[in-house]
Amino acid sequence: MICSRCGREDARTAGSFGAVCEGCGCYLHTCDQCRLYDVSSRLCASSTAEQPGDPGHKNFCEEFEPYDRLRGDSGKTGSSDAGQRFTDLFGGR
Repeated sequence: MICSRCGREDARTAGSFGAVCEGCGCYLHTCDQCRLYDVSSRLCASSTAEQPGDPGHKNFCEEFEPYDRLRGDSGKTGSSDAGQRFTDLFGGR
């Protein structure tokens, strides 16, 4: 699991409700750390999960899915990586 706040990789499983990040000390099982949480709307994308009160506080949601990257990271790479990704996908000339 990767902390979505500081980016530190943690070997603990996502199912550990009380686990805290060794890098920044925040709880790992929170809405902020979950893929289903939408920061802009402050709501959970799941229709069956309870909506978050404090998204940074630990919770016991069974639908938790680790976000696995920093919250500010959109997952996009720069254009300089595009050629390499293309070559990796389709092979070189």
